Amino acid sequence: MTRSQEARALRAGEPLPAETVIARRASGLHAIRREFIIRLLQSGVKVSTLDVDWDDSNETLLSEQVTSAVRRLLHRGRRRVVGEFPDLWRLCYPDDEELKAEVDKEIERMVDEARKNAMEDLGKNR
Repeated sequence: MTRSQEARALRAGEPLPAETVIARRASGLHAIRREFIIRLLQSGVKVSTLDVDWDDSNETLLSEQVTSAVRRLLHRGRRRVVGEFPDLWRLCYPDDEELKAEVDKEIERMVDEARKNAMEDLGKNR
């Protein structure tokens, strides 16, 4: 089964092997964080990669099925920027075009907020 087929199966509520679900979730977490960092850097916002991480939620990454959990991606700059990503988004990113568009929209919102915060901070320091 291809990654796109797996994403379609997850969206349809079909069960996948536990190891596939766990691996896809980990892959999605890393891919979303990486994409956010790349877009931050491209926008001109100075960022330390150590300032961008997933929250310390009680959710277990080892859940063998799709959960209703929403995980928060944090940019811990001078002013915190938070994005929320449902489990299905993390499991299907970037293989499902519709969900990828939702993730991209949330990432762009976060980048815009971080850029706005950086510009305001720059203005205050002059």
